Amino acid sequence: MAKKPIMSLGTINTILNTAPIVIQGATRLIKLIRDQGQDNKPDEEIPDTIEGIKIEVDRLHQRLDKNDESNVEQIKLIEELAKQNETLATQLKNTITHLNRITIVAIVSIIFSVACIVVIVNQ
Repeated sequence: MAKKPIMSLGTINTILNTAPIVIQGATRLIKLIRDQGQDNKPDEEIPDTIEGIKIEVDRLHQRLDKNDESNVEQIKLIEELAKQNETLATQLKNTITHLNRITIVAIVSIIFSVACIVVIVNQ
């Protein structure tokens, strides 16, 4: 059974510090997606006059502008979450590198200790 690597305090600290930001970003993204879904209500009537069509076109332009703004906001949130994930991945990589170095030192120490014991026993 393989042991799972233990996270360093720096990694745990980074995760704990960024978790609220990640949760806020995800919550805002979910809210934007829900709000966008609520705006897509079916149209009740088709306008009969040119003026009605102009009003409908203006309304559609406003909806498109609102959707564009929402899309830009979603992209910004996704980019922010991606940057936070990158930070966490970098911290985890550093932790694994640190753990590998400690493992190498421990193995060298064990080999040295066994060699010392063998020398003492053979004397």
